Amino acid sequence: MRLLAVIFLSLSILSWGASAYAIEMPEVDFQVFTSGYAYNSENTHWEQTRTTLTYFENFTEAVFKIKFNEYIDLTLGASILLPFTFEFPDEVRVFPVVTSRIGNKDVSLRIGTLTGGHNLPATIRDPLMDMTPVVRATNTNILIPNSTETYKYGDKMTHGYYEYGASFEWFKGGKGEVYMNWQMLHTERHRERFDVGFNYSLDFVSDIFTPYVALHYWHNGGHEYPLPAGTPAITENYVGGIGINSKYLTILYMASYNFVDRDNKPAVFGHGLYLRGTIPVKNWFEIEPLVFVSGWYLNHDHQFISVEGDPFFRMPFYAGINIKKEFLFDNGIGLSIGFINGVFLTETGETGTRFDQTITLSFLYRTPVTKR
Repeated sequence: MRLLAVIFLSLSILSWGASAYAIEMPEVDFQVFTSGYAYNSENTHWEQTRTTLTYFENFTEAVFKIKFNEYIDLTLGASILLPFTFEFPDEVRVFPVVTSRIGNKDVSLRIGTLTGGHNLPATIRDPLMDMTPVVRATNTNILIPNSTETYKYGDKMTHGYYEYGASFEWFKGGKGEVYMNWQMLHTERHRERFDVGFNYSLDFVSDIFTPYVALHYWHNGGHEYPLPAGTPAITENYVGGIGINSKYLTILYMASYNFVDRDNKPAVFGHGLYLRGTIPVKNWFEIEPLVFVSGWYLNHDHQFISVEGDPFFRMPFYAGINIKKEFLFDNGIGLSIGFINGVFLTETGETGTRFDQTITLSFLYRTPVTKR
């Protein structure tokens, strides 16, 4: 009888423990994203804007999306970047992808590998950064002379499609984000680079006339290594914009402070007005007219500079008409074509032109690993 009581008690404890410590299986999805794209740029005064280039690349990412509950999820995987150059395949790059997220319908905190344009206009963050990360990360666009810094594909944490840091977003009472990420570690050949950003839009006011504000800080610093002569100076760049910004309409007053050398040279102040619109032409394509007028016309000592922004907006005047078309097919397949056309005026009064073409073919495949 005593033995039966012990067995019954043991089974009861085991049963209670199993139910108390039962862990529900997380929802796991396996996702593959691949994007092949070509970019061609033809423009004059390229030394002041962007080097003329033709660039082909394929980017493929494979990750597991693990959702533990309605508040916590984790992304694990890796990606491979294949630039189709004469050095292929020596310049293939592999990125680890590890992102932790906690949040609900109102807020979200991400730490680890980040992606996304942070809802920043092209005057602050060039959209080309997501499309051609290796090219955009080179020093042709960051106000550092080419002779003072070298760059190779193997350098770690290069800013582009991926960022490494933290992002806090909120979706109630408007949509906003505060983030910080490292673009490149400090090495014997590079100064550390990182940036901090903030943007906030009152999207509940209007889908078109959406009040908006954004700030961005970029820093080229570092001091841990005895850097050789000719190493880039300690640089700082502050950029802000306020006004209206939505998918359909942008009217922003922009301002910037740029320290080319924080220790030895004064800051350069700049400002300007940025106008952009999106005009759908039936279901055929979209026309995107845009104009940027710099405060340089009011004071020639002023120059608007965003280190991560499209360098064409460093010109005193830029006007363009972009034509874009997206095709969405079944099974997550998408094709986009873009023609980016513009004219600009230099500080010496010369007229320049820009003719860029982009084509992207993307595919997203997602399948559940665990049952719902």
